[in-house]
This record gives sequence, structure tokens and C-alpha cells, in this order.
Amino acid sequence: MSSQNPRLGGCPRCGEEIQHRHVLIAYETGDEPRYWAECPGCGDVVDPAV
Repeated sequence: MSSQNPRLGGCPRCGEEIQHRHVLIAYETGDEPRYWAECPGCGDVVDPAV
């Protein structure tokens, strides 16, 4: 795994691995970064931290 594309989590719908390169929106809540990303498996926009 490249340090430029760290794993963010898995798709809550299909389980596919989501990496930083799939991020569509990045934002912060408090001190934690959060993301919405396009799943490379099913194509849905998901929160990989769920």
C-alpha cells in the first residue's frame, strides 16, 4: 500500500476497500478528518468510517 493512498476503511454496502484516492469530499469534525468517497466496487458515495 502506498503512503500516498492510505486505506480509509471499507464500503459499508459492499465491503470493498476504500483508499484516499477515492475521496470526493474531506472535512473535519473536531480534530478528526472525515471523508465521503466513491466506492470502487459498487460506485456508491459512502462514508468509509461507518
